[in-house]
Amino acid sequence: MDELLTINEAAELLGVHPETLRRWDRENKLPAVKINDRGDRRYNKEDLEHFMNTNRDLVIDEHSGYIIKWQGRGFVSMTRRFAVIGKIYATKDKEVVGFAFVAAGLTLFSQDDKKDVLNELALKKVKEYLDKESTLDGDIYTFEYINGELQEVQNPEWWEDSYRKALVKGLRVEVSATHPTTSEQKAWRVILNYKSKSNNFWFTNTFGKDRQYREYYVFIDAKELVKADLPNTAKGAEVFALGYGIKRFNETRDSNSDRDISRIGETKVACYGGSCKKNEDLPNDLLA
Repeated sequence: MDELLTINEAAELLGVHPETLRRWDRENKLPAVKINDRGDRRYNKEDLEHFMNTNRDLVIDEHSGYIIKWQGRGFVSMTRRFAVIGKIYATKDKEVVGFAFVAAGLTLFSQDDKKDVLNELALKKVKEYLDKESTLDGDIYTFEYINGELQEVQNPEWWEDSYRKALVKGLRVEVSATHPTTSEQKAWRVILNYKSKSNNFWFTNTFGKDRQYREYYVFIDAKELVKADLPNTAKGAEVFALGYGIKRFNETRDSNSDRDISRIGETKVACYGGSCKKNEDLPNDLLA
């Protein structure tokens, strides 16, 4: 006889609230078996396992006030790369926090239990970060499967979306363009935008005393990337530039600990010789 689970047992297996199962039953997404005139719900365990494998885009858990979902159907093969990627997003009201996980080598998925382990690790990592209470709307976290665990990596080579960091609720700093300043990649120019959220959309925010600026230019000597233990690549330059963008925002803190991008009075900085100098360009030999 097929094993039937109570609604509480089924909810625990799927990692959702029992009310979610009731809603899915009403919406015919996951019909329950009614066992009596009162309408008590029961669920076939094999049906639940099949549902989990084919409906990764639905809620997989609810945690710290967030609804957690897969983007798509769990881990899938990456285009033009011998690896698999899984994306999860957590939503609360109109806030969205994203998580992306990569595991190299399709041999990892030669056994079904390996898939389950990676799924469990990803969900555990999402909950861990949500529990920190420091996640902000628009945050993106990226992880790689290394030595049996998921380790956070900053702006990895496989990440194709724009690199960004949340500053405070409703405000973030984001890379809009990155280019080497010379053909030998002696230095980099990274353009940052400060963006604010309005009506669920992110818009480029002006800054400066008279709100006259829209872009912030960070020029970086490749030697500074080496000192910071970053690769001399566009990705490495973006990590460096975003770090500076956050630092510059924090420098606007006043005696009341309030920060405001209107207090940023320049639109460029040059990082070379061990420091970052506002309103300067790089030396000519790093620009030509």
